[in-house]
Amino acid sequence: MEESLTCVICQDLLHDCVSLQPCMHVFCAACYSGWMECSSLCPTCRCPVERIRKNHILNNLVEAYLIQHPEKCRSEEDLKGMDGRNKITQDMLQPKVVRSPSDEEGSSDYLFELSDNDSDSSDISQPLQKQQRRGKQNHQKSSLQPPLTPHPQPLRSTAAPPFGCHLICTCCLQPMPDRRAELNNEQRLAQQCVLCQRPFCHVYWGCQRIGCQGCLARFSELNLTDKCLDGVLNNNNYESEILQNYLSSKGKSWRDVLQESLQALQQGSYYLSDCRISPNAILCYCCGLRSFKELAYKFRQNIAAPELPAAVTSRPDCYWGRNCRTQVKAHHAT
Repeated sequence: MEESLTCVICQDLLHDCVSLQPCMHVFCAACYSGWMECSSLCPTCRCPVERIRKNHILNNLVEAYLIQHPEKCRSEEDLKGMDGRNKITQDMLQPKVVRSPSDEEGSSDYLFELSDNDSDSSDISQPLQKQQRRGKQNHQKSSLQPPLTPHPQPLRSTAAPPFGCHLICTCCLQPMPDRRAELNNEQRLAQQCVLCQRPFCHVYWGCQRIGCQGCLARFSELNLTDKCLDGVLNNNNYESEILQNYLSSKGKSWRDVLQESLQALQQGSYYLSDCRISPNAILCYCCGLRSFKELAYKFRQNIAAPELPAAVTSRPDCYWGRNCRTQVKAHHAT
């Protein structure tokens, strides 16, 4: 992640990032300002530079990364020096060719010009509030929180809110409008996990990461895949195998374990360490898998001894019980 957000000129995290077109390589605005005085080619690929654009998405990612890693923040003096070396003016960020929409031959090019112009008036280009300037003392004051209004009006579309506050999805690292402060909104709790509070865009409008099978959902609908049974009982592969063999003999899967355990949880037969966990709780994949393992242990505990092979029930009990640190070793677990 840090390598992708590093400027190849100063070898530090990007600050006020700009991208060059058509090659799309990115640099700090101050770093490229010094380079463009000597050459009109891209520092990385030596391609002729046709346009310069502000890259707000990367700027947002840098801000989110610095919230988690405040020790990576540049010093205040370094930031002031970089801002002073920035020679990229607003005129350089405007498109060189602007065609009228009435031109019959160039109407499609005109639309391309508009879509390619990341001006500050665009909703999607609104950057997060600057955190890098606040230093290490104020890094806990997250810029991801939306400004409070006396009577917020609920928005029904997925367009960006009026103030342009965005959340960065933990799974695909793409921004989405922050709707957590809106009242009377069904999606109000569907942008973050109830347990870890990390933001995800899967329920909101579908995660864009390739291979994502559902990074956020209601616990009863979370797709944990068949691999969730591997080492499901305290990372004890032998005990986990016993549970898998039992489920196979009964024609059941991990989904049956989840549904039956959640039903027992509602009836009060099972108790979990966190009272916020329920069938309708919005959980991310990691928190959901951790909660499922806790339910699976309860499920295994309630299997009657006659339903298990004699080789399983005739084993002597370990002195340390479920907290044994040696159970991850096959010979001891057996």
